[in-house]
Amino acid sequence: MKLDLSDRVILYTGAGGTIGKAASIALANSGSKLILIDIQEEALTQLQAEIRAQVPSCEVELFISPLEPDVDFVQRMVDAVLQRFGRIDGLVNCAYPRTADWGADFFDIPLESWQENVHNHLGGYMVYCQVVGKHMMQAGFGSIVNFGSIYGILGPDFSIYKGVGKMTMPAAYAAIKGGVSNFSRYLASYLGPHGVRVNTISPGGVKTDQDPRFIQNYAQRVPLGRMAETDDVVGPILFLLS
Repeated sequence: MKLDLSDRVILYTGAGGTIGKAASIALANSGSKLILIDIQEEALTQLQAEIRAQVPSCEVELFISPLEPDVDFVQRMVDAVLQRFGRIDGLVNCAYPRTADWGADFFDIPLESWQENVHNHLGGYMVYCQVVGKHMMQAGFGSIVNFGSIYGILGPDFSIYKGVGKMTMPAAYAAIKGGVSNFSRYLASYLGPHGVRVNTISPGGVKTDQDPRFIQNYAQRVPLGRMAETDDVVGPILFLLS
């Protein structure tokens, strides 16, 4: 089934990432007008070219965001989007900023690194929800989709990391994604009476270029016997924005 999102105006943070690219292309094929946001200009430019090659009629705007949450940047962007399109129907928070020491052992994490990751990741989601959510509340409609994780709900199974070098589940990730889940519940209660829906997508492991041993370890511990593919995650995004 193909969802028709014709003329929906969708803001997507972290559009240059693995899930972001797949979701942006699917949204373009569904008829959406896209505002794609990422810290990586090259990734966005390549994504824009791919979308225009597949869906020449799709309207795509790119915004290169700063790494740290910036209320002024988000407000200027939202103002520009409203001036051009007159509305914002959906927001997807999928950005995944992280420090260079991401993945360090718990006992080796500097407090400053922890604070920076929480600030940039969870704080970034908060800023976008605040600025875009205020517009949606005033308009009386909208859908916000925040990306959580299974590790924001459950404790990690560290045995899947055995034999894969230094790869592990970062402690800050669990704290951030747990925060995203409950923050989304708060927003759903706060904005729901104004016609704005807020949901969280919390995927398990998504297959990319991980160590083959990790992929095997993971697959042996889930009922389907495999990691998720990006297409498994894209469907729920479109559904929640529809």
